[in-house]
Amino acid sequence: MKTATRKKLFILLFPALFYSSWMNAQIAGWDFNGVLTGTGSANSIAGNASLGSTIAAGGAFNGNVYYGEGSWPAGTIDLNAYLEFSITPTAGHTITVSNLVMQIRRSTTGVPSGSGPNTWSLRSSLDGYATDISSGVLTINSSPATIVSLGVAFINLPAKITFRLYGYNATVASGGGLNRFVYDDIQVGGSTVLPVAFDYFKVEAVDKRADISWKLSGDGNLSSLQIERAADGVQFEPIKSYNGDQVNAATSFEYMDELNNPSGLYAYRMKLISENGQVSYSKIQTVSFDAEKGFQLKAINTGNNHNASFRVNAEKPGNYVFSLFNLNGNGVEVKSVRLDAGSQILQMDNRSLKSGIYILLGENGNQKISTKIRVL
Repeated sequence: MKTATRKKLFILLFPALFYSSWMNAQIAGWDFNGVLTGTGSANSIAGNASLGSTIAAGGAFNGNVYYGEGSWPAGTIDLNAYLEFSITPTAGHTITVSNLVMQIRRSTTGVPSGSGPNTWSLRSSLDGYATDISSGVLTINSSPATIVSLGVAFINLPAKITFRLYGYNATVASGGGLNRFVYDDIQVGGSTVLPVAFDYFKVEAVDKRADISWKLSGDGNLSSLQIERAADGVQFEPIKSYNGDQVNAATSFEYMDELNNPSGLYAYRMKLISENGQVSYSKIQTVSFDAEKGFQLKAINTGNNHNASFRVNAEKPGNYVFSLFNLNGNGVEVKSVRLDAGSQILQMDNRSLKSGIYILLGENGNQKISTKIRVL
């Protein structure tokens, strides 16, 4: 982790004004010179391109393009009619995909002229190919190249990302010629990096403080690191910052978060900012402190019965609000109820929730308390 030994492994792509700039900064590419094999970079692997099951025929034309031929739909998207290609980071690395540069067209032959798909759509495995990243019109010319810029969802991907390029709204050859979607060249720009990682990240409750310790490993310099705390287990705020010189000069750290009459669940995470401005977070660690006697929450594991159950100890009657959050801090369920004083068991419908750990936040006026709860 020391500056002298931490070599940078970034392959960066910046928005460029000239096509040659993309040519010189790619992390994967397919030239389709008669083949479907791809070319990766030092820290990325390009999988072989392939055609969807609906497109039974494919081949090379004049040795410098490739095509899918036949059953391109004349109407809307057929989810089995596509060209597929993938990029995988090498062990320990992540990939950021910034853009795709594609030279694509439909057939130049056929009657009527230009048979094949008129519309293309690009989707990815990140959402199970459910929505378009981008779409456009196919002509009989592959130049100029089609450029698709990608957003924050494609930053720091730790595993393989697969893209599918769909063709549809086809002009079907009726008097000769072939219905083809033709691929001349596809290049992917972005970056690969062996990121900073945690050997460990621990938080322990000691008296009225949280003792936080962590150890960093991996390559790549940081510009800063922040400790963030959520006093209600949900809403994070920074409590301590380290600049790049402090972080890059050492590996092991400790910090004591002195708390004023802590009660309930406190959540902590690390925010890491790289030298090129990319932000990533550690896993969330939580600690619990004894709650005030007047308002207590306790999760109850009742099995898979479509309900999240918990016990409430209320010192006084009143209106109470209980909110369920996932570990990303997103609210997923809210229950408002008037309670009598004493102990009672409440339930929240969890039929729409995935199995996992959630944060349950209870509120009564200015009183707030939170606890972890498992949804089965």
